[in-house]
Amino acid sequence: MASHEPQHLRPRPPRSAVRPALQVRRGTLLATGTALAVPTSLGSVLSAAPAQAAPLQTAAPTAALPGAAPSVGRAALPAAPTAPVTVLRYGSRGDLVEVVQQRLRISVDGSFGPQTLTAVKAFQRTKDLQVDGVVGPYTWAALGGLPSGGGEDPAPSCTSYVVRYGAKGDVVEVLQRRLGIQVDGDFGPWTLDAVKAYQRSHDLTVDGIVGPNTWRALGGYPCSEEPPSRPSGATGQDVLDIAKRYIGYPYSWGGETPETSFDCSGLTQYVYRQVGIYIPRTSLEQSRFRPGVDLDDLHIGDLVFFYSPVHHVGIYAGDGTIIDASRPGTNISIHRMYTEPVKAIRLL
Repeated sequence: MASHEPQHLRPRPPRSAVRPALQVRRGTLLATGTALAVPTSLGSVLSAAPAQAAPLQTAAPTAALPGAAPSVGRAALPAAPTAPVTVLRYGSRGDLVEVVQQRLRISVDGSFGPQTLTAVKAFQRTKDLQVDGVVGPYTWAALGGLPSGGGEDPAPSCTSYVVRYGAKGDVVEVLQRRLGIQVDGDFGPWTLDAVKAYQRSHDLTVDGIVGPNTWRALGGYPCSEEPPSRPSGATGQDVLDIAKRYIGYPYSWGGETPETSFDCSGLTQYVYRQVGIYIPRTSLEQSRFRPGVDLDDLHIGDLVFFYSPVHHVGIYAGDGTIIDASRPGTNISIHRMYTEPVKAIRLL
């Protein structure tokens, strides 16, 4: 029997948990409560669509309105260059690597080695880029862009040789001309002093060794010249002559350069490095670097060690004398050995 209750008092049927996404009624498409007029034929097509068809997207993405607050999320990537770029990675070399190093404010040597790899990854991490250590389009863009004219691979360059005390040849002559000193093709004491003075005036590492950074400051390596000879002709007298340059410098515990002055093993390590021989830092480690020689047959330039365990070293200067940085309160000097040495080694 039909109910005669007013319509507003009649119980309503429960709402469906899921409303139909689409309804077609007399040629009108209804979607989320909005009526869109569509042709009747389209309504027929939609009503015949299979049940597994992809649902119709009812809201398209819209552009942000002026003044609207930006959405919160991952920082936007910098715009990648539209022109081709040179991708740099571990092992790359050349001018573009130098550009990257300059922009990262690290040591510039044109070689993409461990230090550059670490710096690139740190930069990528701070810029919310993919941290892969590869300088590709996005990393170039974040670094300020590829240098003008840098879209192609840099032109190949020659091998740059490191030149140090004892080297001889045409390359040394070029070096001497650029330093404005006497040209004889022999990297001896005067050239060593001139190189150090130049490095000091150009805020380079003052080590007397002409490597990539020093060559770059001097105008570049002379590719047309033959490679220099190795400094294998250095002698014990050469070592002594270099050490004599520091006579009068005060003893400085822990010192290992002319700027800081020297302690005993800092002096010997530094002097031998100038002739291309690298030895350990402490006197004890130096005493173990080579087998000992006859203490009754010492040669100029030999390293002479004192006390047991070893804790002092000097350079033999002939006639029972050594040159050394003895102890605090004294200066580097040549003097007779105070006590009998316990060992001596010969490096040249």
